[in-house]
Amino acid sequence: MTTIRPKLFISVSICFALLAIVLVLCVVKGTSHIPLQSVLGILYAKAGLGTAHGASGADEIILLDVRLPRVLLASIVGGGLAIVGCVMQAIFKNPMAEPGVLGWSSGGGLAAVIIIYTGLAQEYFFSLPAAAFLGTLLSAFIVYRIASQNGYTPSSTLLLSGIAVGAFFTALTTLVLTMANVWSMREMLFWIMGGFDSSSWAHVMIAFPPVIIGSAGIMLYARDLNAVLLGEESAKTVGVDVGKTKTRLIVLSSLVVGACVSVSGVIGFVGLIVPHIMRLIVGADHRVLLPVSFLTGASFLAIADLVARTALSPEEIRLGIITSLVGVPFFLYLLRKNRGRLGGI
Repeated sequence: MTTIRPKLFISVSICFALLAIVLVLCVVKGTSHIPLQSVLGILYAKAGLGTAHGASGADEIILLDVRLPRVLLASIVGGGLAIVGCVMQAIFKNPMAEPGVLGWSSGGGLAAVIIIYTGLAQEYFFSLPAAAFLGTLLSAFIVYRIASQNGYTPSSTLLLSGIAVGAFFTALTTLVLTMANVWSMREMLFWIMGGFDSSSWAHVMIAFPPVIIGSAGIMLYARDLNAVLLGEESAKTVGVDVGKTKTRLIVLSSLVVGACVSVSGVIGFVGLIVPHIMRLIVGADHRVLLPVSFLTGASFLAIADLVARTALSPEEIRLGIITSLVGVPFFLYLLRKNRGRLGGI
């Protein structure tokens, strides 16, 4: 494979600059506008580099305790969901593979709802992310096992298996909701619809390590993913163990998705939209596509969250609604475009 360092550097630099601009915009804008000068003053003061001239105490509380952790969490989750979508589309060779579409998020959501229902989430802080990870991993392997035949995973079977498993877990989630009291039901319902309205620094600390570690681990398999795209036989000739590679990537992806689901609820279509758009721009080489998808996914979800909290201000739209409004038409477009290779479904 030819060197891609110049392309990688340029692409990542542009996406990183875009993310920086988006984060600044999302921190400044909101129901309560905080001028950029006040934001910088508060951050400088917090770092011990100066005083927050012109910034009120209310601005400081809103920025440090509400808006900054929310914006950072949205970018972390967006990056994680996007890179996982990129991986799933590669290892399953399915243009519509995405954690939400294939039922992964539903498995994590069901596990998390059970933890909330039983009260363990309030008693043990880390029980929710742990349950979300295990639920995601279980769902991923159920879908993969159902769809696989003699080591081969047909695109149509994978898609239908994911939809079926996702619907089953959603039905169980609904069953848990019907048994919950009014307070728990409201909490679970808002959580299932996805959002960052209750975000805190604790949530950032929960999501950041697994998402970053999992994403970094995924990027180490960029060359292997390129080889897998050429076919299993071709991958074996260059020393890639396709079975082990897929298993490891599924585990890493489950870690990332589980961490994301545990702090944001179920947010769909980020992993569908972002990798496709970036693949058209930078190409299919995963050495570039994976980091670029992560950074662009971070920008995408941060912007979507900004729309969710400002479009009908002071009321807030659930973030899952925003991503679905964008993602469902995109999914239908891809379904129509690829229906020939999906067996006519």
